Order: sequence, then C-alpha cells, then structure tokens
Amino acid sequence: MKNLINRHYITGLVTGILIVFLVFRFAPLLTGKEIAFNLFKPKPTPTPDMAKIQQEITKAVIPDEVNLGISFKDIVVKMVEAGVIDKDKFFKLYEERGGLSQEEKDLLGKSSDKPIVVTAANSGLILNLLWPLGIANRTAILSEGSMGTQYNKEVGNFASTGGWTVGKEAGGKLFNRFSLIALTPDQEAMVKDIAQNIYRPCCGNSTYFPDCNHGAAMLGFIELAVSQGLSKEEIYKKALALNTYWFPQTYVELGVYFKNKKDTPWNKVDPKEVLGVTYSSGQGYDVIDKQLQNEGLLPKVNGGGGCGV
Repeated sequence: MKNLINRHYITGLVTGILIVFLVFRFAPLLTGKEIAFNLFKPKPTPTPDMAKIQQEITKAVIPDEVNLGISFKDIVVKMVEAGVIDKDKFFKLYEERGGLSQEEKDLLGKSSDKPIVVTAANSGLILNLLWPLGIANRTAILSEGSMGTQYNKEVGNFASTGGWTVGKEAGGKLFNRFSLIALTPDQEAMVKDIAQNIYRPCCGNSTYFPDCNHGAAMLGFIELAVSQGLSKEEIYKKALALNTYWFPQTYVELGVYFKNKKDTPWNKVDPKEVLGVTYSSGQGYDVIDKQLQNEGLLPKVNGGGGCGV
C-alpha cells in the first residue's frame, strides 16, 4: 500500500512539473505574449550610457571656471620691463589666434589685483603668462635643481627655455635671472616641497624639474600662490584645476577611472594624490589609459595644447 502511494506521489509530481513546463513553453505561441519566468530567465543587465557618464564626469572634472585665489599684481608688468616678455611679439602671437581682450592686454601694462579666473578659453593664455615667470624668476628651485646644476651648460636646450620665443632674448638667457618674486627661505622650502609632488602627463618629471612649458608654468603658479599666502591644501587644489584645463583628456580619463574603479566622484579625490607620479606623470597616466582602453571605458575629450607657445 505504501509503495502504491509513493508511486502515485511521484507520478503526480512529475506530471505537475511537465504541465508547468508545457504552459511556459507553448503559452507564448498561443497568446503572442511573453510570460515572465524569472527563475529560468533572469532580467538582462542594462547597458550603461557611456556618453551620458562621460558628459557628467567631464563637467565635474572641468568646470566652467576656476578662481585661482591669487592675482598677477605687477608680476607681468615686471616681466615686460625686464624683457622676459616682449609685448609686441606677444600681441602679434595672439593676433594670429584671434586677438586678446582689452582686459587681457592691460595685464602686460598695468598692475592687476583682480583674481586670476581660469576657463577653457583662456587657459592657454594663463599658461603663457605663468611659463616665463617659472623660468626667469631667480630662485633656489632653479639654481639648485637639475636644470641649474647637472644641465647648467645646456639649460637653453629644454622645451621650457628654448621653447620660449616671445621674450627680448632667448629663453635660455632668461633662466633664473630676475628677482620677480622675492621668497623667504621658508617660502622657498614650501615651493620646493609642493613642486616635487606635482607631475604632468606630457612627461615623467615633477614641477621641480620644469623642463617644459607646463612644468615652468606650474612652478610660476606655485611661487605666486606661496608668496600670496595660499595654504598647501589650496595650492594642490588649484594646481589640479590648472592641469585639468591644460590636459583635459588625461583628467577626464582619471575622472572615469576614479568613478568606475574606486567608486570615488571627482569632488572627493585627493588633489595631491591625483597630481602625484601614480596618476599625473606620463608613465602613470599611460597605465590608466591602457586599462580604460581594454575595458571600453576610454572617453574622448577635445581641448588642451602642446608644449609650445
């Protein structure tokens, strides 16, 4: 009797499973509609909208404008008077690029206490005003660094010196020559410490070795910022903003990397960490770039410039 009950139970169970299978197999053919059966057919993972993600990250990484928290004061005027900047050459250069506004022209002839506000449109001009300051200002950073010691006989051959062609003299002759910003020993030490921690993705060097225009311009910015009392924290923050305008492709990629790989939005990243060798040097950036390419996460950004005026 017991065996008979078991056989009936098993037969009923098998029949029930068969009926359920047939219903879900053939009902769509009869009704013309899909029947959701999540146990056998999981919902597909939605494909992320990479264009939208890139747009959001680009906006976060490269804002419309950034106030650097410093002003040029009389520094640009001093560079013109010393021949570090040849005003005629400089204006001619920008006439070929559409010209400068009157306010921008005034920077070369008048002291200005207005805060330096950087945008994508004027970031190249800011670069070209900070660059000559970085190579011409007399400082221990230059005299005691590699360019002033190991390479002092070849100092005019670097991109930052030989590439500066809008001064009264060749860039190599302007190197470490003029007292444009007077820094105390403590300020010099602070500039050195910060410069050694800020890299640029066009090469593998830190700002302490300013052998290209971006390195020289960053050094000029740090000197201005330290002389005007900005804290280290603020200087790293503003330095990262400058680098994002000068190297937009690099830093939008880093924005994608931090968002997707570290679950960290751009406004939460540590500027000093991002500016370090792991992310902002040429070799560090290449590692991130290849990883994003391999995973189909590589964004495409326009803007930025090369290592010339």
